[in-house]
Formats: sequence, structure tokens, C-alpha cells
Amino acid sequence: MYVNPCVVDVAKKILRPTNWVFLDGRQHVDYRKGLNGLFNRKSLAMYLPKQEEIYDQYFKRWLELSKDCKPRQFMGEFRDINCAVSLRTFCGQYITDEAVADIAENYYKITAALELVNFPIIIPFTKAWYGKKCADYVLDEFARCARLSKEAMEAGDEPKCTMDFWIKSMIDSREYRKLSQAEKDERVGPKPIDVREFSDIEISMTIFTFLFASQDASSSASTWQFQILADRPDILAKVREEQLRVRDGDPYKRLDIDMVDKMVYTRAVIKEQLRYRPPVLMVPYEVKKSFNVTPEYRVPKGAMIIPTTYPALHDPEVYIDPESFKPDRWLDGGEAEAATKNWLVFGAGPHLCLGQHVGVP
Repeated sequence: MYVNPCVVDVAKKILRPTNWVFLDGRQHVDYRKGLNGLFNRKSLAMYLPKQEEIYDQYFKRWLELSKDCKPRQFMGEFRDINCAVSLRTFCGQYITDEAVADIAENYYKITAALELVNFPIIIPFTKAWYGKKCADYVLDEFARCARLSKEAMEAGDEPKCTMDFWIKSMIDSREYRKLSQAEKDERVGPKPIDVREFSDIEISMTIFTFLFASQDASSSASTWQFQILADRPDILAKVREEQLRVRDGDPYKRLDIDMVDKMVYTRAVIKEQLRYRPPVLMVPYEVKKSFNVTPEYRVPKGAMIIPTTYPALHDPEVYIDPESFKPDRWLDGGEAEAATKNWLVFGAGPHLCLGQHVGVP
């Protein structure tokens, strides 16, 4: 009722003003009905094999880079692997290797265009201009992939990527609406989710926001995790022991969703890292209607309000010794598991992050 996600002024020019993340009410709900199931257990199980192929490529590259045993920056590497994994997860075989390489190489221009202090208009050869050109390319590529996915799903192919699952739900919903009431009554199995059919560009804009969400935040989280474990060899040893145990002692055993469920300690380490160093510190909103944040202060319409998750995740009244990294606080009913109101890493309410089940395996 009171606020609307805005990021920065130029965001709507980059992501498009009709993008679902800027919508409210029924329009926003129409999208989420079809999107909520794209990151459930069944979907994640389908995504894992392709993701592991990409992990293998990058792990091999990182071993080569580390042979000289010299310090090097890895956040760029983490951004690249997150980009490649995301593109294959979202677009499957429809996106070409060349497009994956181009987007991974140039995506940082979109991030630069969305910096808080930047030109609010598109002026040639500025960061915003380069970002807009890169965004246009990505949107065109995703729209092309959406067309191919629609053709495959209409032909009866099995869904293999996020686009496929979403488009398949549209087709299932459409076919269900065509049935007579008697046919619906006789139908066996759960009723399909009522999802409207989205255009190629609507699908493209939505997948684009998934890519946006999976880049900077995931790269920041990966970098913090890498550093935190490097500084705490005792915790790293426990993670490694669990990883070998769930793989029956074979470090090369292919990952499946059942194995992920058994990674109790690894999951605690990830949740503690997200609490200790949250990858998204602030989420800017535009005030649509003035309201009081305290009895004394009323936020005016048109202002930007920027809530931060950090104080809630470091509240000493909720987390014991909050400035220390303690994965055990998430185990065996520790105090962290009860702090549901403070666990705001993925937001809350109608705009709760769809990828929360991906962020914490």
C-alpha cells in the first residue's frame, strides 16, 4: 500500500517499467502464481545435473589459476560462474555458448548502470548508456529463448530449465480451462495452478530479473563464504567431512537433491554466513503514500526509503554473540532457528525473494 521497489531512478529504464518487480497488487500476484513453483524441490532436482557440468569447468579453471600459490581476487571468478550457472538454469539449451560468454563478459555494465550515484537519464557513452545497451541485448536473447521454449513445450518435450517449467505451467493451465466442468470433475490428479499466458518479452523481462538477482548478491555471498572458510580451517574441515560422507566417500559422486537434504552442517554454515555477512544490505523503496515510521516522523510521498537487514540479523537480544561466526547456532534447535522474524536475508511479504530455497540448499 505504501511503497514500491525502485532501486534507482534509471532502473526502470534498464529493467523496463512494466517489469514484474515494479508491479503491485493483482498484476504482481499474476506473475508470482506461476513463478513460485519454479524453485521448488522438483525443479531444483532437475537443474542440478547441468549446474554440476558448469561447476566442473570452473573448478578445473580455478585449480589452474591457483597453481602458483599467489594471492588473487576471486570475486570476478565467482560472478562468472554464477552467471553461467544462472543462464543455463534459466534458459537451458536454448541459449548459445556464445551468448553465455557475451553476457558473462558484459553483465557488469548493467550493475554499473544501477549504482546509487549515477546519471538518472540515458546519455551516450555513460555507464547508464552502456548498461542499457547490454540490457537490450540480454532481453532480446531471452525473448529468443522464450520462443524456442514455447515451441518445445507445445511439442510435448519434457521441461529442463526454468523457462520450460514456467511455460509448461501456462500450457497446462490453458488446457485445463478448455475442459468442460464434467471433464474437470473426472480429471485425476491435482488441479493446475491458474496461470495466464505471458508474452516472450514478459518472460524475458522476468528471467532478466532472476539473472540480476543471481549476480551481485550471489557473488558477494560466494566471496564471503570463500573468505570465511579460508579463515576458519576447523569449520572448513567439518564441511569437507560432511560432503564426503553424503557422497559415500567419493568426492566425484554426482550431486542429487537427496544428498543436498543430508548436508545439515553445510546448510548451517551457509545460513550463518548469510546472517553474519548478508549479501544484500539495503533494499530501496519509493514511497507511494506517506506514512509514519515513528510517532514523530512521517515519510513523505515521493521519498526513497532504504531499510537495511543488518541490524535485525545482528540483534544481540536475538542472537548470542552476534558478531561471531557460529554455525552451531542453527543446529539442534539453537537460538537462530527460532529467530524467524529476524531472518530477513531474503526479505518478507509480497516481494519475498523467490530464490530463497536456492540460496540455502
